[in-house]
Formats: sequence, C-alpha cells, structure tokens
Amino acid sequence: MLTMDDTRNALQAGLPERRKAGQASHLPEISPISLTSLLYALSLFIFYYQGFIGGTSFIAAAAGVLGWVLMFYAVFRSGAHLRMADPSLVLPQIGAALATMLLVAYLEPSTRIALVPFMLVAFSFGVCRLTTSTITLLAMLCLLSHLGIVLAHAQVEGYGMEFRAGLLQWFVLALTLPAMIAVGKQIQTLRLTLRATRHQLEHYEERSIRDDLTGLYNRRQLQMDLERARLTCGARSASFSLCLIDVDHFKQINDSHGHLAGDTVLRDFARIARDSVRDSDILGRFGGDEFMLILPETDLKGAVVHAERLRVYAQFLDFSRVMEQRHISLSIGVAQYRPGEKVTDLIARADAGLYRAKQLGRNRVEWVD
Repeated sequence: MLTMDDTRNALQAGLPERRKAGQASHLPEISPISLTSLLYALSLFIFYYQGFIGGTSFIAAAAGVLGWVLMFYAVFRSGAHLRMADPSLVLPQIGAALATMLLVAYLEPSTRIALVPFMLVAFSFGVCRLTTSTITLLAMLCLLSHLGIVLAHAQVEGYGMEFRAGLLQWFVLALTLPAMIAVGKQIQTLRLTLRATRHQLEHYEERSIRDDLTGLYNRRQLQMDLERARLTCGARSASFSLCLIDVDHFKQINDSHGHLAGDTVLRDFARIARDSVRDSDILGRFGGDEFMLILPETDLKGAVVHAERLRVYAQFLDFSRVMEQRHISLSIGVAQYRPGEKVTDLIARADAGLYRAKQLGRNRVEWVD
C-alpha cells in the first residue's frame, strides 16, 4: 500500500485543471486579394514602361495600392480583424481593389484592357465568401461604374472605335460576372454540404469510440489506445502503466436501488474521474462497472499515486438523492508495462491486482510487480 507521505502528496496535488486547447485564429497576413492588387500594380508598370501611361499616374496608382495593402497587413498583424464581424475582411479588401482599378481606368483609359481580367479575379475571391445579395450589389455597382467610365470618355473622345471597344468590353464583363456569381454560389453550396457531411462523419466517428452512458472511451477504443501505448513504449523506451477500476458492490446497488441509480453512480464517477486525470491520460469504460485508466510515461509508483488519489476523490461523491448508501468505494488494480509483453498479459496483471484488492476487503489499491 501507499505510505502516508505518498497519499498526502497526492491529495495536496488537488484536481488538475484541464488545459483548454484554444486554437488561435490566424488569417493570412498578405491575402490573395492584396496579392492580386500588387500584380495589378505590376501590370501598370508594364503600361508605364511601354509608354501607355505617365510616370506620375503609375507612381500615384502604385502608391495607392501599396498603401491599402499595407493598411490591411497592419490590421491582420495587430489582430484587430478578430474583433470584426468578418475577420477575413473580404468585402473591404475587394472594395478597395475594385475602387482602385476603376479609378485608374477612369484617369488612364489605356489601362482599361487590364480592368476586366483583374476585376474578375477580384470577384472570384468574393463569390464564395460573401452573401448573394452583397456580391450582386457589388457587381451592379462595378458594372455601372465601368459603364459610366466608358460614357464619360466618349463625351470627350467621341463615339468612335475607342467607344465601341470599351462598350464591347463592358458587355463581356456584364455577361461574365453573373455567370461567375452563379458558379461561385454553386461552389459555396457544395462547400457547405461537404462541411455538414464532414461534421456528421466526425460526430458518428466520435460516437463510435465513446460509451453512451458515461461519455468515456469504450472498450474497443481502449484496446486500440493500449496497443498504441505499447508501440510508443517500444519506440521511445518509455514506460506506461495501467489501472483497472471497479466500483465496489455495484451489483448490490443495482439490485437494491434499480438500474437508474446504478447509471447515476457510473455517470457521476466518470465525471469526477475525467476531471481528475491528466490530459495525456486515457480513461474509459472497460465494461459494466469496470473502468480502465492508461497512464503514459508513468511508472508503477506514480500509477499507484494516481489510483489512490482517484479512490479518495470517489469517496466524496454524494449519492443520497438516489440511494440510502450515500457514498461509494473503489477497488483498483495497477500494473506497469513490461517491455515486450502482450497487452493481454498487462491487463491480466492489472486484473490480478484488482482481484487482490477485493480479496483484501475492497476500497483499496493493489498492484502486481
């Protein structure tokens, strides 16, 4: 049995807090929309290099693109985007990109040849992220703005070939954008369907490895985890231990107070046991009123300390609401894995420790060296 110092140290440790696996939401610091805008600025350099636009226009446009790209970069880096309704900031980024392209096309008519392809690329990032009403309204504003640019230049330059080419370009955009939005919405629907299907599969997979009554791992999963622990022990030369836990006189509880009372005992014990083990430990229902606790990287002495602490915690549970016997006790058998032995042999040794605990009067922890 444990010494008084071992028991005192175990009890002073208290219930360890469960570490919460908080997943930080990290969005790309340079988004695809910003990257597209930088490529658009690069295309403006080619226009400038070929003499289609002046240096002042190129510098102003490039500075504008770089300015808002850096602004969004700073927002993402600071984490301010996480406090907004849409942390990805898709709409503001697309709006900034489209506004820049339309303004440049108005000031420098020769760049209109690059307007349609880059606008379509910008919209491609929004059709799957924005609502149908939002993306449709944005498309209508862009089409009206583009048409306004074509008509404004026609007032100055006349209604010749330049006007006809600009109008044809606008018709291409007007036909392409609705088709892109329709395809994007189909893709969005498929993504939602796949997400729902994946969630259902994960739910069914989780249920397949859990015990319905206690929510702990079931026997099948425990067998898999034991085999995994054995392989890990062999690969890393680490040790692990096993505890078999039995609720004393559980059959008498069922017979005297009914199965509902017995279910309450198992559920409440599972809750306190789950809260008292480490995150690395594996706890499950092995069958009936018997539970199994796998303790990775734990030797026999450490496993006995864990088992003794769990035995003491269980005695503080109050079941007066379902039966006259207010408290329960546990018998626990402990065994440490021996390199090279089979999992069934390890279970048998832990079961022998459990049998010894029952033979010596129950409510105790026993082990097999």
